[in-house]
Amino acid sequence: MTNTVAQRFEHLISSLELDCISFAKTIYANPMDIKKIINNKGKPSFDMLANILLKYPNISAEWLIIGKGSVWANEEVKKRDSKIEELRYIIELQKELLSGYDYPTPVA
Repeated sequence: MTNTVAQRFEHLISSLELDCISFAKTIYANPMDIKKIINNKGKPSFDMLANILLKYPNISAEWLIIGKGSVWANEEVKKRDSKIEELRYIIELQKELLSGYDYPTPVA
């Protein structure tokens, strides 16, 4: 689970296949600040979070900030798009079924 900021940072760095120092350099942060966050001794600043999202636009801001959803923003988009396609398919099937239905003639 990646419920804490520390866990999310550790998971993110691992997912990016970086170490703390390399990750810190990519977001213009002090490596010691990253290590403090991972060790639950500090919290990321707004600027640090913004730099992460600017450097890695495919990271989900919602996941990074509150731990909800998937790490990768594009996975959420894929899930949504998949659901939309599934609904379109269901609608088309329903249209086909309704077009073949023999409606009774109204009685006057």
